Amino acid sequence: MIHLKYHQTLFDMRIISAILILSVWACQSPSGERAVTGEAENPQLTTGEYVTYSVDLENSNIEWIGARPASQHNGIVSIKEGHLNINDGEIAGGEFVIDLTDITVLDITDPARNARLKRHLESDDFFDVENHPEARFVITSVEELQNAASGLTHRITGNLLMRGRDRAVTFDAAVDINDENIGARSVQFLINRTEWGVNYQSRTIFGSVLDNFILDDIALVVNLTASR
Repeated sequence: MIHLKYHQTLFDMRIISAILILSVWACQSPSGERAVTGEAENPQLTTGEYVTYSVDLENSNIEWIGARPASQHNGIVSIKEGHLNINDGEIAGGEFVIDLTDITVLDITDPARNARLKRHLESDDFFDVENHPEARFVITSVEELQNAASGLTHRITGNLLMRGRDRAVTFDAAVDINDENIGARSVQFLINRTEWGVNYQSRTIFGSVLDNFILDDIALVVNLTASR
């Protein structure tokens, strides 16, 4: 009887431990809508004359969150250049260049630790900035959304070129367009970094041999301001 109770207690402890681990993992995983990704697409945009709005580099950026099961980091990446084309009040194309040499870590206040993480993100383990200093997003299609209550107005698809790999990404955004300015902010959405060859400490790539792994999902928010 004692033997059976011991095994039952051990089993219960393992179940509790598993639940606690999953709870921590769930708490620390970046939140967001899963972006639709796939092979790079050809443009499917409105043709004709359009007006070009230049991206305001001071007020545009990409917010990011990366995580392990029990911790996460967040920051922003600068946009180096970009434009949006507008035809009759609607997006008819555009692109922006992400400056991977200007990754900012916001959650670490200690200067030495902050610089160490920044260097690691720039290394070949992650974005290989020496060989791929830029990423580029080129809009290929835009769909107007009808659910005004959500505040989201457009579903945007484009090709994200990063580390030499070009993949289509679709996400929703709130976009405000007038005669002089454009303001756009996407939902917080998730992409799987391994689709672009960012494989460092990925359990998907290296399997369960990794105890100290990094989650594959990166959460992103695109913030764009542009003017004529």
